[in-house]
Amino acid sequence: MKTRYFRNAPLKALIGCALLFFGFSCSKTTEKIGNGLLPESDHMAVSFTDTIELSCHAESIDSMATKGMTTILLGSMVDPVMGRTDASIFTQLHLSATNQRFGAEPVVDSIVLQLAISGYYGDTTTLQTVHVYELADTLSSYSNYYQCSDVEVKPNDLANGFQFYPRPRTTGTVVGTDTLTHSIIRIPLDNSFGEQLVQADSTLYDTPEQFKTFLSGLKICCEPVSQGGAICYFYPTSNDITVLQLYYRESPDEESSRRFNFYITADDVYFNQYQHDYTLGSDLFTQQLVEGDTSLGQQTLYLQSMGGIRSVIRFPNLRRWTEGFDPQEHLVINEAKLILPASSILDDSSVYKAPSSLALLSIQPDGTTALLPDYYEGNNYYGGSYSSEQHNVVFRIGEYVQRVLSNKTDSEGLYLSISGAAFNAQRWIIAGPAADQEERMRCEIKYSIVTE
Repeated sequence: MKTRYFRNAPLKALIGCALLFFGFSCSKTTEKIGNGLLPESDHMAVSFTDTIELSCHAESIDSMATKGMTTILLGSMVDPVMGRTDASIFTQLHLSATNQRFGAEPVVDSIVLQLAISGYYGDTTTLQTVHVYELADTLSSYSNYYQCSDVEVKPNDLANGFQFYPRPRTTGTVVGTDTLTHSIIRIPLDNSFGEQLVQADSTLYDTPEQFKTFLSGLKICCEPVSQGGAICYFYPTSNDITVLQLYYRESPDEESSRRFNFYITADDVYFNQYQHDYTLGSDLFTQQLVEGDTSLGQQTLYLQSMGGIRSVIRFPNLRRWTEGFDPQEHLVINEAKLILPASSILDDSSVYKAPSSLALLSIQPDGTTALLPDYYEGNNYYGGSYSSEQHNVVFRIGEYVQRVLSNKTDSEGLYLSISGAAFNAQRWIIAGPAADQEERMRCEIKYSIVTE
C-alpha cells in the first residue's frame, strides 16, 4: 500500500494543478499571442494593390535545342490564330544485332517503319501525308541540333506519300506474332530501300558505327496541310515498338520470311525540326508577331511550343513605386501574384487544349535566363500550373519583386513560355493587362510599410 501511495501522489498533484490553472484561465479574457508586446503604433498594416504597370508582348524564339528528347513530334497543323506548323524528325538507325548476314540470294518481302504513338495535339480528322527520305549527310553526336536545323536528303520519297489519320490505334494490335502494348502507326516503305539494305557489303553490319557510314539516317516529315491538322507524339527509343522492320528471305526458294530490326537508341543522334508560317495566322496575331507591333501585347499575349513563341513581361515603373516614401520607411512585400487569365478571343479549347504548366524565367542583362528566387520554394508555393476551374495560371513572385524594389537584382524582366516546349505541341492565348474582358493579366501585391 505504501508503494501505491507514492505512485499516485504525483498524478493527484498534477490533476490539482490543472484544475487550478483552468479556473484562473476561465476568468480572464482571451488574448491573441503577441498582444501587448508592441505598442499599437508599431503594428504593421497590410495594404493591397493590383494596379502595378505591366508592359508585355509576344516574340518568336530564335533557337531551341531539340536533340535527344524523350518524345519526338511529327505532323502538320494549321492553327486559326497562329498559322501553320510542320514538325519533322531526323534520326540515325541502330542495328538490333551485329554481324548480320541476309543470305546468298536475299529477297525483300517488305520494309515497314513502325512508330509508337503516345498522343496528339490538334484536329485529328485531317488526313496526313507522310514522306520518308534517306539522309544525304551524316549526323554528329558532337553537334547541337535546334528546331531550325536542317540536313540534306536524297530525292526519293521512300514512303510513296503514305497517308494516315493521327489517331492512336487501340493497344493490343497484333503484328505477325507480336501483340503490341502501345498504339502505333505503320508506314510501308519502298522495297527498293530494303534491297539496298540487304545487298550492302556484309562487313557494314559488323558494328553500329560501320553501318552508319553506309546509312546516315532518315528524315520523316508530313506534307503541309491547308487547314486543320495535328501534331503526333512518338516514343523514339521504345525499341520493341518504334522500329524499322525489314522482312526478307535468304533465297527465292525459302518459304517463310525472316525479320531484322533497326532501332533508335539513346546512343543515336535524333532531333526535331519545327517550321512555322505565322503569315497564315489571324490579323492581330500577325501584326504583333510578324509586323512587330508590340503594343498589341497589352491586349493579347501568345505562347507556342515547338520553338515557337514566348512572351516578355516587364514592370517598367516598379522601382519608382517607393520614390515618395520617407527615407526611414521601407516597403515589405508580403505576397505578389502574377495572374495570367486565358483569353476569351477564341473558344477552341476542345481542340487546342491549354498547357498543363508554364515556365517563368528572369531575363539577365547578357540575354541569358535565370530561375526566379521564388522557384526554390517549391511548386506548391511557386505555382505555374493551369487551373481548369479558374482558366488561369498563377505564379507567386514576392521574393523577385522584393529584390527588384531593393535593387538586389539586375533582372530586365521575365520570359514566359510553355513548360517542355521542345517536345510538346501546345499553345495558349493570354488576356493582356488591357484586354477587353473582365479577367485580365495583373500583378496582385500585398505589402506593408515599416519604419526603422
